[in-house]
Amino acid sequence: MTSTKNKINHRYLFKDIVCGFSEVEIEGSLFFIKHLSALDQVELEVLEEKFYDAAKEKGLPTEEESMKRLQEEEMWLPEDETKITEQKRYIESLRNTKKQLYLKSEIEKTSEQLKEAESKFIELQASKDGLLGQTCESYSRSRVSDHYVLDSFYKSNTLEERAFLPEVIDDMPASELYQVVRVYNDSIGAFNDHNIQTLTLQDFYSACYPFSDNVMNFFNKPLFQLSTNQVKLIVFTRMFKNIFENYPKMPEEIKKNAEKVIDYVNAQDKAKEVVDTLDKDGASTVMGATKEDYEYLGYKENPDGRSLSDMLKAKGGRMDMSDLIETMT
Repeated sequence: MTSTKNKINHRYLFKDIVCGFSEVEIEGSLFFIKHLSALDQVELEVLEEKFYDAAKEKGLPTEEESMKRLQEEEMWLPEDETKITEQKRYIESLRNTKKQLYLKSEIEKTSEQLKEAESKFIELQASKDGLLGQTCESYSRSRVSDHYVLDSFYKSNTLEERAFLPEVIDDMPASELYQVVRVYNDSIGAFNDHNIQTLTLQDFYSACYPFSDNVMNFFNKPLFQLSTNQVKLIVFTRMFKNIFENYPKMPEEIKKNAEKVIDYVNAQDKAKEVVDTLDKDGASTVMGATKEDYEYLGYKENPDGRSLSDMLKAKGGRMDMSDLIETMT
């Protein structure tokens, strides 16, 4: 069990990642969902080609053929495709812009704009997919997804005997398949990058940081034998371990929020350029910066009450690095 009413239990998440499987129940029967590795997915790529060829033989159109029909019937116009392309470019521009920001207020504003832009893109893409309908590509992806899901179910926690044999999968009633897929999605959906990153920031997990440099210390397995979730756990652990070692003055209130931690690191790196500018050019203020922004950058009022701006004025508009260190938190 990894969550309750959409609330993630990170201890359960950690246990399942370490064990390499999740325990679920379907109509009173217990099943074990194996967390697949990159190697497990190789055979699925071959299977996708098989389903694609079978769909084409049955007369299903390809995405290219379906799109050509929509254009001929003026159901999907060039300007509709342009909207999707422009939205993708807008999202990419926001992501690039966010990397260049160092003021907390601007980072938060851009983050909101990015969420709205991504939501709009999803809506536009869903409209297009709805018009395209069933194609060779969508059919093969769907069938591979079904096999991927059902191949993950085992009868016991030894993960030796599959719950659904290949011949059973092809003949499984749609209602039963839907139920199994729903249970799978509810369980495995919890193992996304955001949740695994947040797991590595929990207090109970911090004791694992010193052991993350050696894969064998974690799972006693070679890297290629690890599940995708186990690999991610190691990667994110190393990433945040390195961040906390190099940014010891990070505000405590953001240390449990993966997105804010990453934003903070980007902001600090960008802020170094601002500090250099202050030192070289004698700038007295940072354009648009608030007191909260200065604190986010690592500056605060000194015990004698002088702010960064006050100190700059007292220094004649110029401060060297030793002066700036006096204001660091």
